[in-house]
Amino acid sequence: MKIYLVGGAVRDKLLGFEPKEKDWVVVGSNSQEMKKNGFKQVGKDFPVFIHPKSGEEYALARTERKSGHGYTGFEFDTDSNVTLEEDLERRDLTINAIAEDESGNLIDPFRGQEDIKNQKLRHVSNAFSEDPLRVLRLARFKVKLPEFSIVPETLDMVRKIVSSGELTYLTGERIWLEMYKSERIRDFYDELYKLGVIGKIKGFHSGMLKPIKQGKPMLGCQSSKKFQIISYFIYFYTENIDKFCDELKIPNDYRDLAKMLDNCKYDIDQYEPKNNEYDQLLELVDKLDIRKTERLKNFFECIQINDDKKIFFELLIEKINNYKLSNEDQKKSKDEIIKIIRKTHREIAQDHIRSYLESQ
Repeated sequence: MKIYLVGGAVRDKLLGFEPKEKDWVVVGSNSQEMKKNGFKQVGKDFPVFIHPKSGEEYALARTERKSGHGYTGFEFDTDSNVTLEEDLERRDLTINAIAEDESGNLIDPFRGQEDIKNQKLRHVSNAFSEDPLRVLRLARFKVKLPEFSIVPETLDMVRKIVSSGELTYLTGERIWLEMYKSERIRDFYDELYKLGVIGKIKGFHSGMLKPIKQGKPMLGCQSSKKFQIISYFIYFYTENIDKFCDELKIPNDYRDLAKMLDNCKYDIDQYEPKNNEYDQLLELVDKLDIRKTERLKNFFECIQINDDKKIFFELLIEKINNYKLSNEDQKKSKDEIIKIIRKTHREIAQDHIRSYLESQ
């Protein structure tokens, strides 16, 4: 059994980045030996194992053969005779097909180091065209390494995949994962557009996304947090937020923030306090659903409004949240309680507007 560090960790070290995670390939072993050594297998039929102490992934060296559609349409050969070079040959890009042994020596049969030096994104072998997910991965690496260029031969491979119709077999979950992994979601979309992917995969097709001018930023987004940026992208460019999120199986937190932006951002932008006009303000507070404090925090961090307006809303919400029914009022009927709360909220809003205007 021989163990090698592979993939992103080796690539990132060569690029001068701090590796975020480590992946390992095991040559000359089998499932039985791995389990005997305390490794836990990931899935019943997948040759990947979790180290009992580090929690890092160790995969048996393998070859792949196309047997169906999409990125799942492959059969694996994990025979102990599979070599390290054969395992590296199945990988997507040369910069990801470099291994490092326990002594720190690099094994680079496909000249990935040369492509790193020359800033090139190049497919390893013709097997690249068999996996449609690799087109999305290529787009993601182009965003991660904007100074790199995609070589013409690899662009030819992409065109072959696009014309084959294989992209339609990608599941929403895998598309979402590549979207999430991308360091800059808007640039990721631009790269998909340049590669001819838009209109060919779930979510990113006609009628789902608003027209996007290439290279233009997402106006009004001031966040640097990935969760907020992705949610803002969904809000800003999606025609139907629910349908888009359903197709890509996007977690509800992103959907909820995107819908909140869709429902409230314009009203927040346009709102100006005026004496005795508190109903409009209360309607907006109701739409914000101030009970969801974490979502509300993300909303205000995400949108671009001046400090005065932000403080105005934050103080009002704090006042409303601090209001508590008296013990006597709590014993009244549901309808009476609703009337009391509504009346008090009006008084709070009216007083808040008055105080704000007097302070200007």
